[in-house]
Amino acid sequence: LAQGRAARIPAATISSSGAPPPRIVMSFWGSKVAPGAYAKVETPAGELLHLSQACLDPATPSGLAAKVLVEQKGTSYAVAVLKEGGLECCALDLFLDPKEAKLKVTGKATVHLTGYFEAEDMDEEDDEQEPAAKSASKSPVAKPASPAAKPASPAVKAAEEKKSPAVKAKEMPKAKAAEEDEDEEEEEAA
Repeated sequence: LAQGRAARIPAATISSSGAPPPRIVMSFWGSKVAPGAYAKVETPAGELLHLSQACLDPATPSGLAAKVLVEQKGTSYAVAVLKEGGLECCALDLFLDPKEAKLKVTGKATVHLTGYFEAEDMDEEDDEQEPAAKSASKSPVAKPASPAAKPASPAVKAAEEKKSPAVKAKEMPKAKAAEEDEDEEEEEAA
């Protein structure tokens, strides 16, 4: 791959509704950026760059450092500070529109920037699918069962036996109050 070029990689999603999953295409992006230079980014129409990682070039001499900056609206923001022999790689999770933001490397070391292009409206598609998924997964809230309804497992019984008398004394009033509330609800329902 040439510097700043993208390779198309199809990605599939799993749909719980049984409908065929939408076809999403993401493309890898990478660029070697020399000190003092800007990353070359050729963004496909309607896509954002997801910057995932910044790493020092493997041939970086000992002790050299570099900063990765995002320049936007006249202001520079440091997003990674890398040093050979220290932090040589930094994971990132930045979505950038290269029309509005530029990536620059300062310092004395070359940096490899990697990420992928993603459609600008990916979040909107996810938002449209989430309400349907959430409503499908919601079920009526079940009332907790009475402690007498199901015997405790041996592990729970052993844990109960190990509790100090002070802890047991504090829990007793809570358990009795909960049991009385359940009795009152049952009487009201009858």
